[in-house]
Amino acid sequence: MPVGTVKVFSPRRGSGFIVPDSGGDRVYVHKSGISAEGDTPGMRLEAGQRVEFSIGQRPKGPAAVNVRPAPAGSLSPRDAAALAARESAAAGEGGESSSTGA
Repeated sequence: MPVGTVKVFSPRRGSGFIVPDSGGDRVYVHKSGISAEGDTPGMRLEAGQRVEFSIGQRPKGPAAVNVRPAPAGSLSPRDAAALAARESAAAGEGGESSSTGA
């Protein structure tokens, strides 16, 4: 199931776009494509939110369906790269002493 980040979602219009992690064009999402969580009729989407979804078809083209929160710990490619860089930098600092002994 594809994973992506909500680029924009307008509650007033009930629609927005998701940017897939796999790249390519953004995907249209309508409120009817948002999966219900428990007794909630449908979750709210917010810009920057990580979601997983399926691709369905609508008359004007592809659309995200079965949209739900991405699994915990799911990072965007950009966030994963930033985390790896921080961990690499921290590992490089671990073996050096920073005291000057003045």
